[in-house]
Amino acid sequence: MERRYVKQLNGDIRALCGNALKLSFGEPGRFLFLAKTLIFQLKAAARRKKCAKEGLHVPAFMIFSVTNKCNLACKGCYVMAQGRGASSEITSEKLTGILKEANELGISITLVSGGEPLARGGLLDILAGFPQALFALFTNGLLLDEISIEKLRKNRHIIPVISIEGGEAFTDSRRGGGTYSGVSTAYSKLKEKNIFFGTSITVTSENYRHIFESGFIREALSSGCGLFFFIEYIPVQEGTDKLILTSVQKEEIKRQVIELQKKNRALFLSFPSGEDIYGGCLAAGRGFVHISADGKLEPCPFSPYSDADLNKITLKEALNSRLLKTIRENHDKMKEPKGGCTLWENREWVAGLAGEK
Repeated sequence: MERRYVKQLNGDIRALCGNALKLSFGEPGRFLFLAKTLIFQLKAAARRKKCAKEGLHVPAFMIFSVTNKCNLACKGCYVMAQGRGASSEITSEKLTGILKEANELGISITLVSGGEPLARGGLLDILAGFPQALFALFTNGLLLDEISIEKLRKNRHIIPVISIEGGEAFTDSRRGGGTYSGVSTAYSKLKEKNIFFGTSITVTSENYRHIFESGFIREALSSGCGLFFFIEYIPVQEGTDKLILTSVQKEEIKRQVIELQKKNRALFLSFPSGEDIYGGCLAAGRGFVHISADGKLEPCPFSPYSDADLNKITLKEALNSRLLKTIRENHDKMKEPKGGCTLWENREWVAGLAGEK
């Protein structure tokens, strides 16, 4: 029997695609692309359901950190905090093979991250080979040159999502002087080529009021952003708990997303806010998994533990790993956290399961 939260998640994916389809009225090319995307998402859900009947739980989403290289050195970067910078990258052939298998299993949406994903040569060419799948490319935007923008223009299924912290003061404070100016230039280039793009904002207790109570969102909309990810701050370093959003702020984000969606021709998503409707955290394969740059299958980008190496086994085999199964079976540890992340709060337990304690 399909679990209730899986039905909820699949329904939310359909609703998201449906909303995007409605917003594309008057743009024939984008409307046709989104109609095909919705059909593919329905087929992918059917494949996941078939796998479930055969005893394999396949998540709808995958987060793929394709490289640890980056052209910036942002404060609080989880890649640097976890010491991933020196690790090797899987080959392009292996990367392509993983995406192919994910497509066959029914993983229909991949969030492509890094480091800075565009620092990996040939990435856009690889992603272009999977036109039915949907890729959200999380980038700082500074490496978007004429060649990459032209490739994005030709491949609507690759959606650039530019990461910032808010306005110039907040962004440059974390990402370095001149970053916000570079992001603004990237916005202009994408808008000029009529490329659908979005933005990702890490929301903390410090920038919360600025994000939702200033003109920041209005300015981003006027710059051409059509998709907004509000990512709740998750601690990856000791002593940063002060940046975690309060329970009141988390509830307010849910309300803001609903109101913004009603009033604007854009899509608004929050993460992990709202996971209570799914019975808790969606990591460890409940709703998504993470693949590191060196090919390890992990519960989440913020939980860098693994007992499955995709250089040695298939994705299908890895999804049945003991680590992921044990986390899912101990669901009491995956309920709403006291702070920012259940896996962070239970990191010693997860490390022990992976044999790293």
